Amino acid sequence: MRPTLTLLLSVLLVSPNVLAWDDNRIDTLWRTDALTELSQTLPGDGFERWYGYYRLGQLALERGDKRAAKDALYLIRDELKGSYQTPDQAALYAATLGLSIGLKPWQAIFIAGKAETALVASEALSDNHAPTAMVRGIGLFNTPALMGGDKAVALDHFNRALTLYDGNEAWGMEDAWLWQIKALLALDRRAEAEASAAALLTRYPDFSQAKSLLD
Repeated sequence: MRPTLTLLLSVLLVSPNVLAWDDNRIDTLWRTDALTELSQTLPGDGFERWYGYYRLGQLALERGDKRAAKDALYLIRDELKGSYQTPDQAALYAATLGLSIGLKPWQAIFIAGKAETALVASEALSDNHAPTAMVRGIGLFNTPALMGGDKAVALDHFNRALTLYDGNEAWGMEDAWLWQIKALLALDRRAEAEASAAALLTRYPDFSQAKSLLD
């Protein structure tokens, strides 16, 4: 075996986390709410295509355009349903289902059950996948306490995700950071939230959602 290949394999075997997919181009358009520009970049292929539509659906939902959000999110849902094969695919599918609850909130329990199945599948593939920890945290944050939600446990997942992202920037890192701050605020830990928000905006000064977090 060639030395370079041996070295690569040794690094992969000892790596404490699983490297996730990344595309700063799509993330920049999402952070800056550039819905029109993002829509003009689609479609790509493979995970890039699904991720682009995920961010497109997210922005459309935030703007109240449920038709555009439905078109984007349901495309991902239909194409990945029962066919996700990697932690990235399973986590994105779960995240997509989570967003789609905003389209049909009366089906929240049914949709959340499918998202949970995808997260369990992702965790079976890897227990060190940062986007999966992030998505699970969002689910715990948004679920009512009577139904198993827990903002303190959600914060633990966001912190764990950020640890896994450290030095391995990938999709969902900004989300984990944003939701960590939301969890800190919900837990009345404002000083920590302010410090984290300042660090987030130092890293991503163009992040529109982060600018209004502490208002």
